[in-house]
Amino acid sequence: MSLVEVASGFRYQVDPDLMPWVGRLWAEKPARYSRALLETLALIAYRQPITRGEIEQIRGVSVSSQIIRTLEEREWIRVVGHRDVPGRPALYGTTRAFLDHFGLRSLDQLPPLAELQEIPELEPELPLDGLAHEDGPGRDAPPSALAAEGPDAQTETGIELPSSEPTSAGASTEPEPQS
Repeated sequence: MSLVEVASGFRYQVDPDLMPWVGRLWAEKPARYSRALLETLALIAYRQPITRGEIEQIRGVSVSSQIIRTLEEREWIRVVGHRDVPGRPALYGTTRAFLDHFGLRSLDQLPPLAELQEIPELEPELPLDGLAHEDGPGRDAPPSALAAEGPDAQTETGIELPSSEPTSAGASTEPEPQS
């Protein structure tokens, strides 16, 4: 156990090397937060005071009322005022509970934005080797677009497809059911 200083004073905290054993004593699962919630919280922490409209403009998508409600219920954010424009939107800021939860004494302890931008891409794109390219048929293409030439054509999944060769008049173009 160690005594750690946080925004609202001091708290006892379990040492990180003992955390796995102490964690087994409590059966509750830690809360899992969506990427949208964490992005919204980060914007509020770094750009406070900020309105919901400004958050939406930066993120490029609307902010769910549930996200704001969750952050307010956790007491991580609160309304710190209202912008003096038509509609008087609420200005959001972080609270001491936010600082305490994340083990901070002040907002100055947040990593600088320049440092965060130096982090390599968090979700790298997967290589598309062996998959359909932009100019070729994609996943949603009709089976005829995936068929190779010849009667024994197969897709990448191994499903036989009918050939696109013309058939004699009266002959069915539907494959026969397999039994």
